This record gives sequence, C-alpha cells and structure tokens, in this order.
Amino acid sequence: MSGYELNHWAKLVADFGFPMLALLSLGFFIWHIWNWMRKDIAPKISEAGASFSKLSKQVEALDNDLIRLNVKLRILLKEHEKLEKLEKELTEFKNILKSK
Repeated sequence: MSGYELNHWAKLVADFGFPMLALLSLGFFIWHIWNWMRKDIAPKISEAGASFSKLSKQVEALDNDLIRLNVKLRILLKEHEKLEKLEKELTEFKNILKSK
C-alpha cells in the first residue's frame, strides 16, 4: 500500500469510525455474495434439479423393468420345473410300457 492509500483509509476511519466502516464493508460483502448466489449458483441448482428429476424417472423405469423381468424369470423357472416333472413322468410311463 502506498502512503496515500493508507492516509485515505486512516482519514475514513477517523471521520466515520471503525464500526460504521466495518458495517458498510460487511453490507457490501453480503450484497456481493447474494448477487453471486442469485446470478451464478441458483441457475445451476435449477439445472441440477432438472437433471435429478430426469434421473429419478429413469431409475424408476429401470426398477419397473427389473420387476417385470423378475416376474418373467419366475414364470420361466416354474414352467421349467413343470417341464422337468412331465419329462420324468413320461420316462416312467415309457418304462412301464416297455416292461409290459
């Protein structure tokens, strides 16, 4: 800092007092953060919310697909068991016919 800048700040502190300058500086800082949040952060949060909404819909669709596939798999396994049982009965029946 040059001597002029230091004298400038010293004169401001002498004229208005440190608490008033600190209050004004804090007000400016809060205003600056508020504008930054409103202009830069809020739109990005909105975009993230939209992306999250899309993602949750896709996850829900995948969950429904998994449920449907699970039901189909259970049906196929039951039908496979029935088919194995019928093949076993058919083999037994053939053996009975051969023995007669």
